[in-house]
Amino acid sequence: MLRLEHGVTGHLLVISAAGKRLHYNIPLVMRQSFFLFIIFAMTACAAPTPTVSTVAPRSPIPTQMGATAIAPTRVVNPTTFTAPTLVTPDATPTNQPPTAQPTLVSTATPVPARFTQLMNGGCCVNPGWLPDSASVVFIDKPQADAPAGMYRVALSKPNVSELWSERIAFYTPQFDYAQIPEPAGTRLIRVRDGQEWRIKNGGRMVQISPDRTRLVWTETRETFPLENRVSNIMLANLDGSEPQRILQTLRGGVNGWLDENRLLVSGRAARDSFDATMFVYDLRDKTQTQIVQAERIRLTALSPDGAWLVYGITNDADASRNGLWLARTDGTAARRLDFFGPVQWRDAAHLIYAPFELNAPHAFFEYNVETDTTRRLTPPDQPFKIASGDWAVSPDGKKIVLVNAADNNLWVWQLP
Repeated sequence: MLRLEHGVTGHLLVISAAGKRLHYNIPLVMRQSFFLFIIFAMTACAAPTPTVSTVAPRSPIPTQMGATAIAPTRVVNPTTFTAPTLVTPDATPTNQPPTAQPTLVSTATPVPARFTQLMNGGCCVNPGWLPDSASVVFIDKPQADAPAGMYRVALSKPNVSELWSERIAFYTPQFDYAQIPEPAGTRLIRVRDGQEWRIKNGGRMVQISPDRTRLVWTETRETFPLENRVSNIMLANLDGSEPQRILQTLRGGVNGWLDENRLLVSGRAARDSFDATMFVYDLRDKTQTQIVQAERIRLTALSPDGAWLVYGITNDADASRNGLWLARTDGTAARRLDFFGPVQWRDAAHLIYAPFELNAPHAFFEYNVETDTTRRLTPPDQPFKIASGDWAVSPDGKKIVLVNAADNNLWVWQLP
């Protein structure tokens, strides 16, 4: 499933006419464009109700594996966000100096975890969890005469997949809505009943509010010079009706919903500045709350409750600012983290991350944002390698599915 969660590189599975699987590693910017091409090319849109089309097991599942691991290649949440805003907040935020690095307390004894294979045959890319945390959905074409589409495998029945939907699209993390950008407008489909709307926004990606009543998207005028381009943040009802411009930014856009009334937005600070700002915009009173200002802000990930934001600063003139940061979305409590690498939220208080360490085995750690402590989740005697940063934490926070670079198959970590 083409999810908008993000990283530095991407892994794409392309099915040839002969039914062969072709795996590509491509940069994220190219990845999103290539995904759009695939969606336009695949016009088959089957009903969202899963089709029970069981695929026979491919080969025996090995009991254990080992792999020489290298550093992960993408950071979650995923999406590379560009910069922020023309509209000046009521109270202009100041650029405060970075806070001191936290002292993390690491557990000495590895926490037991279980690593098991879920699929074989080098089948799978872009895995994601269904809301029950008991099944994984991924893109596949298991046999030459089978349709390319979204396939599902249950944890209770490893190595046996079934067709979930022939619709390959951008899905919400909950898999309740799918969207397909088209020149005439984005097609928004409700998965449970197939209800479809055409959003007249030029085929731009939309973000759905948590209560599923409204949409936002970004429209950027293609004017020159580039540094003067203005981005309009648009708001509409779920069906695309009553669209209105709510905000303008310079070369920026909307990054996501914090809750039903607040948006995370980015944009350049001013026309004569290279700095970008990331701020929270409140739809109720139109106020802006700045979280961070820097020239290069990357790798953003919002906590499930919208209270925390993880972001990266790179190549800053002040070297002490470079790294991965955590801050409250009310603009307070910013602190630089003592690690760097792909990050996903386990729950509202815990991050799961894979440290970026060149030529070192992969491992998963958990960071507690409330106590400022960390612990290792996966044992050091089970090295593994994540293919193209393709991994996802389950909604219940108890499991991680990943594409194993050793065999291009899906494997699952059962976490303590």
